[in-house]
Amino acid sequence: MRFFDKEVLDGQNTLFYEAPRPFTKYTEIQRLRYCVGAALYMPATREMIAQEIITRKHPSLTTIVIDLEDALGDLQVEGGIDQLNKTIDTLSTALHEGTLLIEHLPLLFVRVRDVMQLQQIIHMLGERQHVLTGYVLPKFSQDNGRAFLELIEQQNKSGYKLYAMPILESPHFLLKEQRMDNLLAIRAILVEFEQYILNIRIGTTDFCGLLGVRRTISSTIYDIHPVRSCIEDILNIFLRDDSPYIISGSVWEYFSQQDDGTSSAFLGLLREIEMDRLNGLIGKTIIHPSHIEPVNAMYTVTHEEFIDAKRILQLSDGQLGVQKSEYGNKMNEMKPHFNWAKRILLRAEAFGVLQPNVQYMDLLQRKVLK
Repeated sequence: MRFFDKEVLDGQNTLFYEAPRPFTKYTEIQRLRYCVGAALYMPATREMIAQEIITRKHPSLTTIVIDLEDALGDLQVEGGIDQLNKTIDTLSTALHEGTLLIEHLPLLFVRVRDVMQLQQIIHMLGERQHVLTGYVLPKFSQDNGRAFLELIEQQNKSGYKLYAMPILESPHFLLKEQRMDNLLAIRAILVEFEQYILNIRIGTTDFCGLLGVRRTISSTIYDIHPVRSCIEDILNIFLRDDSPYIISGSVWEYFSQQDDGTSSAFLGLLREIEMDRLNGLIGKTIIHPSHIEPVNAMYTVTHEEFIDAKRILQLSDGQLGVQKSEYGNKMNEMKPHFNWAKRILLRAEAFGVLQPNVQYMDLLQRKVLK
């Protein structure tokens, strides 16, 4: 898989200084954590998922989550499980017959409802789990987290390559009096199962629901202060020092059916991604295909960031403590900026590096708005 198609990567006057590297679910985890990008949620009842993957309807879509939880009403769950079984069967057959290549298979996850349903899905899919990259674990907490991850561990020990993406969305994390104890308990569990944790996701829609609020099309999730406070604490706990964890951005709820790049929905999405990126989140949950290109484009690395990061790591052996950047517009400090630089270079491998003087909107105008 790649975030961008051949036309952008290899065409004349390419916007990339260094193209993103291709990846599959078998890519080493340290890099794969950065490759989730725009993760499109689809209801498990949707009948065309397999066909759209096989025909590459959305060639830049790198991650799909087949949802058995919030996307389905309680009365739809049985039908969703039946359709999931058919979807995975079709994809498994296509891989076996060669009508679907592994390098064209998106990172594919199933979001289950609870531990018992995860057991049910594992039993139902059996050997066909090789199609999956893993499972998304909702309402992840210290009460169910270990049980969830022990099942993931068991499947890996049985020969499957499967990852977990837990979602922090329960009241324990929003309520101040419960938050810190629960976050520290969760971190202890995740450290134990670190090799299986691909991303940590934040369920801000659930947090807003608990408060009875909702962001508007002209605001971002960071404008809702109790939710922002919760995000701040999650980042504080999980992004410290040389943390291996990647935290993904919240879902953006608004879209326009025919977007020329000037709609309030599109511009609001860009504003929120900019805030996500600034705060250290990478990738984003999406609920509409029009969000694929904006999310992936906004996580490319600028040439200036790339050059700064490389220089910081080159001089991290004590040669210098501080140096003016090659762009001549800032001071780079080797120790304080070291972890930032490592993350920039990993992001560069996944999303690519833009040419000098090329910015995110240049890529968007070429791919999204042309």
